[in-house]
Amino acid sequence: MLFGLLAPLLLFATAAIAQPSSCPPMTAEEAANMSTSELLLKLTATCRYDKWQRPQSEQKDQPIKVHAKVHVYFLGAIEAQSLKFTAHILLMFRWRDPRLAIPSGSGLDGRVGSSMGGQGLLLRDKIWVPHVYLSNERESVVMGAERKDVRITLHPDGRVEQALRMKVTLYCLMNLQKFPFDQQQCPLMLESWTYNSSELQLQWESTRPVTVNSELLLTEYRLIDTRTTSTEDTEPLLTAAEPTHPRLRPNDSAIVMELEDEEDRALEENEGLRANFSRLEIRFHLAREVGHYVMDYFMPSILLVAMSWVSFWLDPNAIPGRTTLGTSTMLTFITLTRNTGSALPKVSYIKATEVWFIVCTGFIFGSLLEFAFVNTIWRRKKEVPLKKVNSKYILKSTLTPRMARRQLQSSLSVGSELDRCTSWPHQLNQV
Repeated sequence: MLFGLLAPLLLFATAAIAQPSSCPPMTAEEAANMSTSELLLKLTATCRYDKWQRPQSEQKDQPIKVHAKVHVYFLGAIEAQSLKFTAHILLMFRWRDPRLAIPSGSGLDGRVGSSMGGQGLLLRDKIWVPHVYLSNERESVVMGAERKDVRITLHPDGRVEQALRMKVTLYCLMNLQKFPFDQQQCPLMLESWTYNSSELQLQWESTRPVTVNSELLLTEYRLIDTRTTSTEDTEPLLTAAEPTHPRLRPNDSAIVMELEDEEDRALEENEGLRANFSRLEIRFHLAREVGHYVMDYFMPSILLVAMSWVSFWLDPNAIPGRTTLGTSTMLTFITLTRNTGSALPKVSYIKATEVWFIVCTGFIFGSLLEFAFVNTIWRRKKEVPLKKVNSKYILKSTLTPRMARRQLQSSLSVGSELDRCTSWPHQLNQV
C-alpha cells in the first residue's frame, strides 16, 4: 500500500531530475549539420516533446485527423462454424505532429528518418501515436521473423507515418439461410480507443484507401468487392463496478434497501456518461463457391434418390431386395447430409440445404411407402374383390381389415344366391 502511494512520486522526481533545466530551440543550421539519429533524438527530447500529450490540430479546438490505409495480402480460413476469418494486412496511419517539424531553411527534403523493426518500436515509444484497435478482433499479432514489422517515418513538415504488418483473426457474423448459395459481408473495424470524436477523428485516405493483392485466391469464397465506411460509435465512458458492502447483520434490511437505491441512482447517472468514438470499417463482400457442394452433396443426393426409384421396376415379391435398397439409400443420404452440415453452426432458422434434405428424404421415404403398398396389393389380389381396377377401389380394398373382407365376401355370395333364386319364377313365367 505504501509503495503504491510512493511510486508516482518517485517517477515524477526521476523525470524532473532527468529533464534538463533549459531546452533551447533548434535552428535550421543545427538541423542541417545533424545526422538522422541525432536529429530524431533532438526532436524527441523530453524538454521539448511530451509523448502523452495529443498533438494540436491545424485549426484550434478541432480534433486531430488520422488518415488510414489498408493493404490486404491474404484472406483465408473463413470458418462458418466459429464465425471468424483470418487476414494478413498492412495497416498504415498518417497524421501531423507540429512538434516534430523541422525549421525551414535546413535543406532537408523528403523524409527525415525511417525506423523499422526494433528501432521502429523504440521510436514509436518516444512519440505520440494514436491508439486504434480492431473492435471485432478475436486475435491479432504484429508479424515479423526476428523483429516486429513496424515502420515509423518522419517528414520535415511534421507528418508522421506508421505502418504495421499484422495477422488478425476477426469475427464475422454470417447469415446461412441460403447456404451454400449465400453471400457474406465480413467487416474489419478500426476504432479509436483513447480519444473520442471531439479529440481524434479517423479518416480514410482520399485515394485507394483499401488495396487487395492482385494474386489473391480463396479456396471456398470469391471476393466480389470491398466497401469502406466512416461512422461514429457510442460507448459508455464509465461502467458501474460490483457493489462492495460491509458485512451486515440480518436485521439491517433497511440499510441494504437504502444502499441498493443509491446504486440504482448511480447506474442511471452513469448511463448518461457516453461519448462518440470515430470508427472506420471495411466490408469484404464474399460469395461462396458452390462447385464443391454440387459435386460432393447435390449430385450424390440426386443419384441416391434416383437409385431409390429402381425399386419401382423390381418384382413385388422381391421383398429382401426392395427393403435393402430403400433402407440403404435412406441411411446413406442421412450420413451424407450429416457430413456436409458438420462444418456449419447450429442456427435457429432453416437453411437451403435443409429444405433440399427434406425434399430428398420425402422422395426416398415415398419409394418405401410405394413398396409397402404394392406388396400388400400383390399378396391380396386373389382375395380382394374389385368392382373397378382404379386407385380408389385398390386403396379401399387394401385398407379393409381381413374379417371385414370375409364378411363382405360372404354377403356378396349370399346376395348372388338370392338373386339367382328370385330370378327363377320370373324365368318360368316367361316360359
